[in-house]
Amino acid sequence: MLWIFSLIIGIAGFIAGSYWDLRYTEFPDWLPYSMIIAGVGLRGVFAFIYSDIWILGNSIMIGCIFLALGYVFYFTKQWGDGDAWLLGAMGFIFPDTGGFAIHTLFSFPITLLLNFLFVSLIYLIAYSLFLGYRSKDVRKSFLKDLNSNSRRYLMFILIFFVVSYTSVFYLSFTYNVPLSSMPTMLFLPFLLTFILIFTNYARIIEKDMFKKKIPVSRLRVGDVILEDKWRGLKEEDIKKLKKTRKTVWIKEGVRFAPVFLFTIAISFLIGDLVIILI
Repeated sequence: MLWIFSLIIGIAGFIAGSYWDLRYTEFPDWLPYSMIIAGVGLRGVFAFIYSDIWILGNSIMIGCIFLALGYVFYFTKQWGDGDAWLLGAMGFIFPDTGGFAIHTLFSFPITLLLNFLFVSLIYLIAYSLFLGYRSKDVRKSFLKDLNSNSRRYLMFILIFFVVSYTSVFYLSFTYNVPLSSMPTMLFLPFLLTFILIFTNYARIIEKDMFKKKIPVSRLRVGDVILEDKWRGLKEEDIKKLKKTRKTVWIKEGVRFAPVFLFTIAISFLIGDLVIILI
């Protein structure tokens, strides 16, 4: 029963967070707090029923570790404090499988974190491609970048393929290593080519869409100043800025809440995503 109630709390909370984040670019502060209180309270009840303090203790320990990791990302300006609390909520609610039948190579918190990293990467790539598709300016800038740096790109791509395939054929003819046992090396130059081009594409996305200069009169509650951590402005912050500045650079981030929902769904339905990808 514990895993059923935990899933209800987690999925309902992350669905609500995803909805608010995608529609309004932020979710209310009380949402992750409520999820944590509900999750810890639920485990406290089951710890009392089964006379097992670790049902509760495990939640507090893993939740605090996840929250601390979330704040590492926050203080390094990777995301907002709300996302840090959502990561913490995931740890408080799902410190273990709660009796749900999941076969993983790692402990469940490690599975959650690894799945979260892979889902984050895939989500960021898809999100960036979607933004670029919607923006004519990004497409023009990207095509201009490809055209002006075509020789440099071709040089790197040629190096990727020559080094990788030379290594493959050397191992094949010298040590009789079959090609079927080296799929990673055969695929590697394509992956490196994608990373090279996507890195420059992401740079254009960040420059053209994730930061902009606006008059302070257009500031809204929740906007994030470029030089600050991911903390939305409050009404009093805007009043102070209006007294000292005429314009300000603000930044917009990836609407990240859906990643938590996808991570939970994949972790409970599939298990270790890293094994499948490898």
